[in-house]
Amino acid sequence: MRGYLWRRGSGAVVALLLCSAVTALATDKPSIKIGLLYSLSGMAAVVTEGTVHAHEIAADEINAKGGLLGGRKIEYVTRDDKLKPGEAVKEFRRMVTRDNVEFVMGVISSGVALAVSEVAKEMQVLFVNTIAQTAALTEEHGHQYVIRTNTNSTVIGRTAALAASQGRWKTYYFIGPDYEWGHRVNADFWEFLQHKKEGVQKLDELWPKLGERDFSSHITTILNAKPDAVFSSLWGGDLIAFVKQANTYGFFDKVQFISTGAGDLDILKPLGAEMPDGVMATFSYAFDLPVAGKEKENEDFVAKFKARTGYDPKSGDIMGYISTYILASAIEQAGSAETAPLLQALRGGTFKTLLGDVTIRDFDGQATFGYYTGVTFTNPQFPFKRLKNVLRAEGEEVLHTRAEVVKIRAEHHKAKN
Repeated sequence: MRGYLWRRGSGAVVALLLCSAVTALATDKPSIKIGLLYSLSGMAAVVTEGTVHAHEIAADEINAKGGLLGGRKIEYVTRDDKLKPGEAVKEFRRMVTRDNVEFVMGVISSGVALAVSEVAKEMQVLFVNTIAQTAALTEEHGHQYVIRTNTNSTVIGRTAALAASQGRWKTYYFIGPDYEWGHRVNADFWEFLQHKKEGVQKLDELWPKLGERDFSSHITTILNAKPDAVFSSLWGGDLIAFVKQANTYGFFDKVQFISTGAGDLDILKPLGAEMPDGVMATFSYAFDLPVAGKEKENEDFVAKFKARTGYDPKSGDIMGYISTYILASAIEQAGSAETAPLLQALRGGTFKTLLGDVTIRDFDGQATFGYYTGVTFTNPQFPFKRLKNVLRAEGEEVLHTRAEVVKIRAEHHKAKN
């Protein structure tokens, strides 16, 4: 009798355990694993650290509201590409094959982005580029597995050219880092400036290596040429070093300096009062200049970001935040986080973001975000320079058209063969 009762009791326990397991499986859905690939060490880390935090803030918000696809939470797998194309390709493969991510988001370097894009095409896995901005990624090297949720070098160069065309400057000198990004954005600026303003002249150009820290010879060479304006695509520590050294030569009193990205906090905050007034600077986001109608959303994001990091968000940071939301929206629309349905939802889709509505163009996967130029000035409310006389160029106003992209790709293909 005792054995019978034990068997009845044990059967009930097993049934209860099985029931609990089924209930757990029904409610505990697998996470959506997303790869984040950024240069988290070296010279780019000062930019990308905040971007990763912004991705995480967006994921936390989404997960707190129940996640995606009926309860699946976002989970990140984060890797350091060390600003090296070979390292990035290795980490991309690892995340896809070992960590089983659905897709990968990142990177900051244009050279790295082009390398990662090729392996994404080979593996037929979605790569969402969030910061790197060479137009080649979605133009001559574009393919169906790459999407960009940011502006590109054409947008940046042409936006700066639109602003410069309103000035009186006729003669230009160029300086930029000697790799894909520098050459591309300088060419985009010059091509569009000539289209918008007659009689401009390029005096010469300089191509210091990425990571250069002694710009004395470059500065004196430019000043000896006596240009009206200088267009610069230097960025990060290179740009900071250039500005500091150029100050000692009275450089900014002698020429108009037009600088890509100099309106961002990763340049303005380290330089502080050393950033001259009157620099024409491009930027995609300023924490104190929200898009009309997005003031409250921006205020909330800035507060959350500062609470997490202790500093104000930069352009790359906002891109991490809004890129997560764009992908979350596309996942819900697609009903899946897999590459094929996700691409169908992304390409040609329009998404509401903190920077306004944006479309991911169907023919090249390029987002249509607007871009800005402003002029640096001393604002007593901040220990670093802020921006005035701000002009916005809409994405479609300064992007290459469908016909232009088709032509660029055809010429690239012909040159390869």
